[in-house]
Amino acid sequence: MKNQLLFFTFTMINFISFGQRNMRPEEITLVGGRAFYSFLYKDNTAENYFNFEYKPGFKYSVYYALKFRYRNIIRFEGSAFQAGSRAIYAGNITQWNLNYLSIGSSYLYKIIDKEQRKEFSIYAGPTFQCSYLVRGQQVVNKLNYNLKETNGFKDWNIHGGLIIGTKYLATQRVHLSIEYRFDCSLGQIEGADATNGQTSRNIGHIGTVGVGFSLR
Repeated sequence: MKNQLLFFTFTMINFISFGQRNMRPEEITLVGGRAFYSFLYKDNTAENYFNFEYKPGFKYSVYYALKFRYRNIIRFEGSAFQAGSRAIYAGNITQWNLNYLSIGSSYLYKIIDKEQRKEFSIYAGPTFQCSYLVRGQQVVNKLNYNLKETNGFKDWNIHGGLIIGTKYLATQRVHLSIEYRFDCSLGQIEGADATNGQTSRNIGHIGTVGVGFSLR
């Protein structure tokens, strides 16, 4: 995890340094929407003990975008989102509720760009995030366990994914956007590796709508 944090920090610094020399401010966007998360679970046993289900939550973000070379966007963001999952095992209903705060950056390429005609644009690209677990809770039937106190999950989560979205210019200064994001942890999120090689990762599908304000 330490190496992943160093890599993420190095990448962010390079993005910012590059942006200062070659980019111009594009827009600030406020977004919100639904996040559907589950666990990507793996161990050394042949039997799958848990059938993890997707659990709905929310995501709220602020984006700051820089544009360069016409169709290219580097976007920085701060977010709050809900992850976790739900499963039934041996008659017990278990639910994990994970609340994160995150910062991240994305590279987006405008596949279709008709902003000059005040129509719409379609964009896509990869994203990388660094998230801190603010609150973690495991509920087994009606029993609650604080995952922060028990160190059940790691405080830091490095994750990445893919974004595809569309943007419509409502006015010269304001745009509306709809976006889908696939998100997955890049490493173990549990506090310690089990002896059977057990690993868990967050995996999620996120849909958001937003309103943006041009900085040009």
